[in-house]
Amino acid sequence: MKALCASFLTVLFALLPVVASPADTDKTLKNIKGTVTYGVDPTPKSSLAVNSNTTLNDKDYAATGANSLASLTLPDSSQIEMASNSSVQMQSFDTIANVATAKFVVVGKMRFTVNHPNGAKADYTFSTATGQIAVRGTIGDISANPGGLQVNVYALSNPSLPVQVTLANGQVFTLAAGQSLVATAAAAGAVTASVTGVSQSMFTPFSELGAPANAGSLGITGAAGAGAGAAGAAGGATAAIAGGAAAAAAITTVVVSNNASSPSPAPTTTPASPSPSPSTTSVPITVNHAPPMPPGRPGARPSPGAN
Repeated sequence: MKALCASFLTVLFALLPVVASPADTDKTLKNIKGTVTYGVDPTPKSSLAVNSNTTLNDKDYAATGANSLASLTLPDSSQIEMASNSSVQMQSFDTIANVATAKFVVVGKMRFTVNHPNGAKADYTFSTATGQIAVRGTIGDISANPGGLQVNVYALSNPSLPVQVTLANGQVFTLAAGQSLVATAAAAGAVTASVTGVSQSMFTPFSELGAPANAGSLGITGAAGAGAGAAGAAGGATAAIAGGAAAAAAITTVVVSNNASSPSPAPTTTPASPSPSPSTTSVPITVNHAPPMPPGRPGARPSPGAN
């Protein structure tokens, strides 16, 4: 009789549906327009119809074709908007001790909106061939390709938690709201990097994602809300935008020297002496003999600070 009952329970449990964990079911990929594919291969084959959603698991890839847009929404309501001809690997997402930790490998252009719902903390890492970007509550853009990296930061939810960019050569840059970094990879691992203020020309490569909500305070013009998830992200980003607008107003151009591990403080808007105002043209600095970072393998970066 005991053996019979055990066999019955085994069959019953086998017939029960498998319920995915929230870490899987809440990572939602949506096709906004055009061609969007997903799957376990670096070149995913499964197609997603326009205006349709699907679930991504850890290690899955999502990709967009020409004239296409997609959005990836995470369990903490953070969102990644993918521009045309871009790819994201969802390496992992976990929430431990009220800290949402997510890791991605990205190629192409995308916008990140990382939120702090209900007082939670965030620790997001985007890895590229040129470096990795650590985000803990920010709205910004990433353009990553084998030749280099661009990062725009439009707003911070907390000014004491800037975006940190760690290049393949080990240099670390911190970006405040209203700042942009451009890093160009050259032969033999040399990297040229500079930090400037966000401008219309720095925003233009991401125009298909729409202008950020605080575009006016940054001197940016564009079709606000044209991005994949701009309307949904705007509500959760209100506090970040408000803090970013004030910080961006005092930012001009910052050029990183060869000996500095992070950008110098932005100059004040009123010079204390008759010296000329800083140039709005950044001067790239070349760092030689640095080993390249293989795509998909995050480099070292400082541990995120407390929120």
